[in-house]
Amino acid sequence: MLSHISIKDFTIVDSLELDLKNGFSAVTGETGAGKSIMLDALSLATGSKSDGKQVRPGASKAEIYACFELVNNSPVKDWLVDNDMDGDQDQLILSRIITTEGRSRGYINGRPAPLQQLKELGAQLLDIHGQNAHQALLQKDSPRDLLDNFGDYQKLLEDTKASYQDWQTLKNRVNLLQNLNEEGQAKVQLLEYQVQELTLLDLSEGEVEELEAEQKRLANAEGHLLNAQQALHLCQNDDEQNDAYQAVQYALQKLDPLLDSTPALASTHELLNQAYVIIDEACSELGHYINGFEINPQRLQQVEERLNAIYDLARKNKVKPEALFELQSSLMAELNALSGQDQSLDELLVELEKAEQVFSGLGQSLSSARKKAATKLANELIKQLKQLALDKAQVKFDVDSLPIHKANQYGLDDIQFLVSLNPGQPLQPLHKVASGGELSRISLAIQILIQQGSDTLIFDEIDVGVGGATAERMGRLLKQLGKHKQVISVTHQPQVAALAHQHLLVNKLSANKQTRTQIRNLNSEQRQQELARMLGGLEINELTLAHAKDMLGAAQA
Repeated sequence: MLSHISIKDFTIVDSLELDLKNGFSAVTGETGAGKSIMLDALSLATGSKSDGKQVRPGASKAEIYACFELVNNSPVKDWLVDNDMDGDQDQLILSRIITTEGRSRGYINGRPAPLQQLKELGAQLLDIHGQNAHQALLQKDSPRDLLDNFGDYQKLLEDTKASYQDWQTLKNRVNLLQNLNEEGQAKVQLLEYQVQELTLLDLSEGEVEELEAEQKRLANAEGHLLNAQQALHLCQNDDEQNDAYQAVQYALQKLDPLLDSTPALASTHELLNQAYVIIDEACSELGHYINGFEINPQRLQQVEERLNAIYDLARKNKVKPEALFELQSSLMAELNALSGQDQSLDELLVELEKAEQVFSGLGQSLSSARKKAATKLANELIKQLKQLALDKAQVKFDVDSLPIHKANQYGLDDIQFLVSLNPGQPLQPLHKVASGGELSRISLAIQILIQQGSDTLIFDEIDVGVGGATAERMGRLLKQLGKHKQVISVTHQPQVAALAHQHLLVNKLSANKQTRTQIRNLNSEQRQQELARMLGGLEINELTLAHAKDMLGAAQA
């Protein structure tokens, strides 16, 4: 559930820290106060598109942090593990930073994350049902998902998916054998020739790099030897007195008589002694290197011939020389896949027909189960919609059969959710007939019936156009849903707000020629004041206060 949200320098919010509780929370405030700011911020934290204009004027960036508490069996933890995030925590923080230039950065538990990951994770954490944000309900597969979540046939669903996978695996094997015609045989012959050439080359992993390094060393052997000899000559020689060894020895001889009378030179004398020893050791190592140095033109020729053979084969196969070893492995795997079909096509065709029959039988059983569930879900949904001021609504989950070649892992059905909201109006797909407010109410009714989706549901003004007893029934439905999930609803209806477990008030404040928004949690007395305002407008009197008190009392009953 969403436990905390922090907003800084976002639109007209300078700084906001808000703790949220489980159950049903109502968000109220005067028109234009900024009730939807929290929803907009949460949308950004879960990957929606950002704009530099969303940064508060005068600020350089906007910062949004949303903290969620995770239960032990939460699928979000599995997602975090699968995406190399920290999945062991009981708390998750999504954050988004937006600059005035329009750039934005997203983070999951403090680690940088692309917006696509924020969207994937956000879809599991929040369902935001705004006036223009009902993407889940309008998606193509939504009717099937709704019906399958409502219906009691999960084992049949799993068996159908497994059967479909078996059928498709056999179909792919049959297609492979059928396509292995003259062109396929030519491909096998080419692969055999390529593999044979690479096998004869007998290239080992990393050999190219080793040969190139050896070739470079052998080709420059004479130059290396000459440089080493010159270095030794400069350090130590028998014919002249101007080498480094003799120079240091001569310097020591000059300092020796001075040591008794000039103690300050003792350190210098010691350093020269060390240099004398180090030069002597260096000369010894250079001598060993020169004495053991071997110029081997025969080996150089062998290395270059080997490299030429490798280079020629690499050019022939259009790859880099160092990629030949990996190429051999991949070509052998491809050859084995093409030539390792030891089962006859006739046998596979028999198996394929049996697998199709099994899948078709399961698919038909699944269709029957779905049609029964569709009738039950439609009837239950109509009952719920009547409580939400959609008493003329008619709904139908239309389950049509697909031809076998259009089947998928979910069976043989094309499922549509059809709605009619007014008498005489034909049943049509949801997106063609429902407004934003109607979509919200339909979504609420579905959530009540199915209890699916994320743990936090947010509704933005789903009570637009309703009031009185209908608004109260809507509030009671939200409260009922709040027993199983965290529900947050932006509302203008006091009947709805009175039934909330937590009441959040949005205020717009103006000072020093600046406007800012604040959101605060109301206590019992403050709730009564806010409900009275919602009932009677700006003029709050004893009558509206008494009415508000009665509403709060009735909500607790």
